[in-house]
Amino acid sequence: MRYVGYSEFFHDSGLTIINNSGEIEFASQSERYSGIKSDCMIHLDLANLVKDNDVLCFHESPAEKQKYISERKGYFPYTAKNSHLGDPFDKRFITHHESHASTAYYTRPWDDDSDTVIMTIDGVGEIQTATIYDNKFNLLHEMKHPTSIGVIYASVTNILGLKHLEEEYIVMGMAAYGEPLYADDLLKVYRNTQKDFFNQIKAVFPDNSKDEDIAASVQKFAEIAITEWASKARQYGSKLCYSGGVAQNIVANNILRSMFNDVWIPPCPTDGGSSLGTAAYHYCRDNNVNRIKFKDAYLGHDMQNNINPKEVAQYIVQNQYCGLATGPAEFGPRALGNRSLIADVRHNVKDTVNSIKRRQKFRPFAPAILEEYAQDYFKGYMNDYMQYTSKALHDYKSVTHVDGTARVQIVPRNSRSLIRSVIEEYYELTGVPMLLNTSLNIRGKPIVNDVIQAKAFQNQYNLKVFY
Repeated sequence: MRYVGYSEFFHDSGLTIINNSGEIEFASQSERYSGIKSDCMIHLDLANLVKDNDVLCFHESPAEKQKYISERKGYFPYTAKNSHLGDPFDKRFITHHESHASTAYYTRPWDDDSDTVIMTIDGVGEIQTATIYDNKFNLLHEMKHPTSIGVIYASVTNILGLKHLEEEYIVMGMAAYGEPLYADDLLKVYRNTQKDFFNQIKAVFPDNSKDEDIAASVQKFAEIAITEWASKARQYGSKLCYSGGVAQNIVANNILRSMFNDVWIPPCPTDGGSSLGTAAYHYCRDNNVNRIKFKDAYLGHDMQNNINPKEVAQYIVQNQYCGLATGPAEFGPRALGNRSLIADVRHNVKDTVNSIKRRQKFRPFAPAILEEYAQDYFKGYMNDYMQYTSKALHDYKSVTHVDGTARVQIVPRNSRSLIRSVIEEYYELTGVPMLLNTSLNIRGKPIVNDVIQAKAFQNQYNLKVFY
């Protein structure tokens, strides 16, 4: 018997399969198959993976969702359907925030959960916008719509002319260029949110506001609000499991690391990752265990190719950048070497790579570094999944943001990604143990998934892709 987790019908749909041994057989977001960024529906290629005796696990409670939608008179562009799959299946449901919490808790790296607390923050689930659970999934605290950290951040993203629920990370990058002049006003809105919250938020910013100051303000607001919510969680445990869309705010995540003895954020904290959470919840409850066998984020479509890492490293040294598409695709928003555009950090290639990806020139890039050298080049919090910022101790501008920080990906010795071998070969050639690593896509499009997409990307954008 397998447990198939579904997150679907609003945005960032995903599907996860956990087998009877608690191993993740497969996990992916639908956008990788449909080509539609943040696709809200499960693509047919994913739906066809489901077998007759699978347990279907859904990431929300349709009844609760529909009840709240009715109360809001259709505010959400969403219809709470159970599934497009038929009645013979065993169907299970938990709430939206229970799914987020499960994604973090059941994939955590530590065994003893006696001092563990679970926290979620996002835009909105059925009605909750943030929760705190103990390690038995007793609800300790909850925040309800319209009060929402995520909604305020998404609304400001929209005000800045960007796509909310998708391009909040652009706002976070822009924030380093501005001053948080309006953060206190946003906090006032947050603490007294009315039903017309968008107009409240919009009224905070004068007509002559600079975009950079607006971005800095909402970022500062988020850091304060997240810290306040995390302070509640800290009363119940020193080890934090944290998920939800707001968990992608890597600057705020640094604050959490200073508040807790340990922090675990799964590499897939968004709604797509909740497909993993709901499947893990039901598997663990049925089997009386409190963790699944989680190894890393390489869980998607497997290209199963044979690429020579030395050849890739030599190409980078000679040509400065290339694409790399190999092995299982990453589950979550970050490319971690298997669907990456990689570049020689010794050259100032930031503008060139931003141009290839059709991104704004101010946007920063992340370094992927061999774990044994990380402390020599960066100071601060770092992990395998680019979830924190650290201070650069080097002069490579291509992987350093305007504020002197970087979103570092540590590549461990036992990494299953070919990028480990590529960086090792590059290090042999240059004496530098890191490469620029960004996702193999262009702005507004999903990351490359398979051979067909990799070939098309190479041809369309005139970029060498090893696949």
